[in-house]
Amino acid sequence: MKVLKLENIFASYGNIEALRNMSLEIPEGSIITLLGANGAGKTTTLKVISGVVKPKFGKLMYQGEELTGKSPDQIVKRKIIQCPENRQVFPQLTVLENLRIGSYARRDRAMVKEDLQKVLEMFPRLKERLAQFAGTLSGGEQQMLAIGRALMAAPKVLLLDEPSLGLAPIIVKEIFEIIKNINRTGTSILLVEQNAHLALSIADYAYVLENGQIALSGKATELKKDNRVRELYLGVTS
Repeated sequence: MKVLKLENIFASYGNIEALRNMSLEIPEGSIITLLGANGAGKTTTLKVISGVVKPKFGKLMYQGEELTGKSPDQIVKRKIIQCPENRQVFPQLTVLENLRIGSYARRDRAMVKEDLQKVLEMFPRLKERLAQFAGTLSGGEQQMLAIGRALMAAPKVLLLDEPSLGLAPIIVKEIFEIIKNINRTGTSILLVEQNAHLALSIADYAYVLENGQIALSGKATELKKDNRVRELYLGVTS
């Protein structure tokens, strides 16, 4: 079952066309990765799904319902949650306050408490720092907090924008293990990531975006063998 679909999306910033005839599908329970160079339109794609950028043409479909033009808060209420690039935690709020903000749209308070415990079990370092201001955390801890905050919204679809950006390799490995564990709980994931090798290693299916258009797509295992992907994104020459 396709839980989320973009169909023939065109999106612009003023006169600059960011996405052109962009189509993408996220099957239920899958990890889909979106690869591409800086400026290819990856973050714009996430913003279209989140309702932050309104497409000029095309459709956003979620479980058979059209969400095109819906506001970000309406998107969030449907459990489509974005974890933004550069973490964007609230630096002057504590770790616990940041996590609670993630659940602001929920009314199932008993489940919120339960999910908070699950997040803290997933991120034991955050449990040790609940009263600490988020701005004093390391980059890796802030990324964990950003993902934890997104999980507090109980996502059906989790949008991850460059989760490895600026992190040490050992922390990146830990973050990607966490992403796999999140997916194992049934959460569908759309992963935008510069580290193509890691992204393809955990994804089921991949799209390659170039100049706002899908240039390649296929099973992640197949794209890892594609000469063009190997040269452009994996640093392997034929």
